[in-house]
Amino acid sequence: MRALGALLLIVVAAHAHHFKGLPHFNYFENYPQIPQEEFLGQAGDYEFSLVLYDFQGLKKEDLQMPDDARLYLVAYDLRQDRVYSGAALLEILDGGKPVLTARKERAEEENIYALHGALLPEGSYALRVTLLEGEQVQALIPFALSSQKVRWGRWVTAGLVGLVVAAAVGARRARVVQDRKKARI
Repeated sequence: MRALGALLLIVVAAHAHHFKGLPHFNYFENYPQIPQEEFLGQAGDYEFSLVLYDFQGLKKEDLQMPDDARLYLVAYDLRQDRVYSGAALLEILDGGKPVLTARKERAEEENIYALHGALLPEGSYALRVTLLEGEQVQALIPFALSSQKVRWGRWVTAGLVGLVVAAAVGARRARVVQDRKKARI
């Protein structure tokens, strides 16, 4: 009976929770369960962790808002060894110019600041964070969307194929030259 009671307590405690801004229960079939990319920043005594979800892995054509991106920020006070949860000004910059601004009076659920909006694939983005309580600490955290990343796998594969072709052509030519030398003798 005690084992059943303990099991029920464990099951009740296993509710949906967030990991860097993302609930662990699926919304979409291919929705990522862990962050694909984390961008770090530091200013003064604070360290910042920015996690970006721009619905990588989903077909953009099938989405109602294909350019929607969600940013989740945690600010950690290194000197006091605790998470900052006070007022903050969050600005998404494109080429140094603000495209989206939000003032948060306090951190949201689990000390996370959330911000979302449409970000076009060709932007040069950064998040400017200003902590408004105490000394106004400001940090700039550059980030890239998943659509802006270089697909290195294709380039590496093409390079390797090129090397194999060059080696095969070189080996063939060397064999032809040797055969011609033997034929003259």
